[in-house]
Amino acid sequence: MADAAATAGASGSGTRSGSKQSPNPADNYHLARRRTLQVVVSSLLTEAGFECAEKASVETLTEMLQSYISEIGRSAESHCEHTGRTQPALSDVVVTLVEMGFNVDTLPAYAKRSQRMVIAAPPVTNQPVTPKALTAGQNRPRPPHVPRHFPEFPDPHTYIRTPTFREPPGLREKAASQRLLSVPSVVSHLSSLCGACALGTSKSCPSREKRAL
Repeated sequence: MADAAATAGASGSGTRSGSKQSPNPADNYHLARRRTLQVVVSSLLTEAGFECAEKASVETLTEMLQSYISEIGRSAESHCEHTGRTQPALSDVVVTLVEMGFNVDTLPAYAKRSQRMVIAAPPVTNQPVTPKALTAGQNRPRPPHVPRHFPEFPDPHTYIRTPTFREPPGLREKAASQRLLSVPSVVSHLSSLCGACALGTSKSCPSREKRAL
């Protein structure tokens, strides 16, 4: 039976994953969802009248089903973001199915078919938690006039002004005056060393000839 083939494939993949001993919770999460899709494909094959199926065929159909569902999710998210929302609605999914060439009017009749098979709920697995960045302070709650589909406020350190220590009064003015006083002293020092050559008025200068060489 197709169910037996899917069960064997799932158990084989589970044995191989158990031999690797992968501690990553994300792998376990996706593996459980993959097994559920294999059971769904096997049930559809049984409804279609197939008595057995090769493991490679079940894997190919499972990959096609997973790609189809993923494409529906990506397109629905794109329509959701295009309208300025953060969570997809039923209308986004309907528009996606229409764009993919699916006849939405046939869904109610297909859902009420008599030969459908009831599939047990998949095992509960915790979705892998994405580590959060370093936060400072508490996030500001959403005001009542802001719609619920708007995103939450960012971390306070991204928009709150942080007080800093001020420089001593007159520090910049003092540094500027010192720079202004140093300019004539440098000019007078060069003038005393090389005379008019330092100001560019003399055409013959030993230092200038040395630099030319």
